[in-house]
Amino acid sequence: MKKVKTEAGSFPKFPLHKNIAAKDKKRWQVLCGDKNHWRVGFYSPADGSNAAVKELETHTCVELFMLISGRVTLIIDEGKGEYELPLELNKPVMVSGWHCGFCPDGPYTGVAMVVERDQFGTTLRPRKK
Repeated sequence: MKKVKTEAGSFPKFPLHKNIAAKDKKRWQVLCGDKNHWRVGFYSPADGSNAAVKELETHTCVELFMLISGRVTLIIDEGKGEYELPLELNKPVMVSGWHCGFCPDGPYTGVAMVVERDQFGTTLRPRKK
């Protein structure tokens, strides 16, 4: 297992009262945040199928996922086996535990907005066979 620590203030400088530029075809990009509180980013999985996902991650905090375009399906493992959770447009979902995602229509074809704490730990592990 691999562990990663996210430190407070781990987001780029951003303009106030203006559109924030986002990049296409990027798996994860943090857009903005409030130091010691929260950060927001776009999640657009590079994997196009459940079978293509090689690892899951978990954090020391919950995350809010909300589909904003295309299709994104999360793979969730709460300890009783994995299951798929297709995100629905503009319907937020709180996620904790092991998870990852894929775009069923092909790499980077869906985008979810993610809200999470500004400081947390992440553990990554290979998927169970």
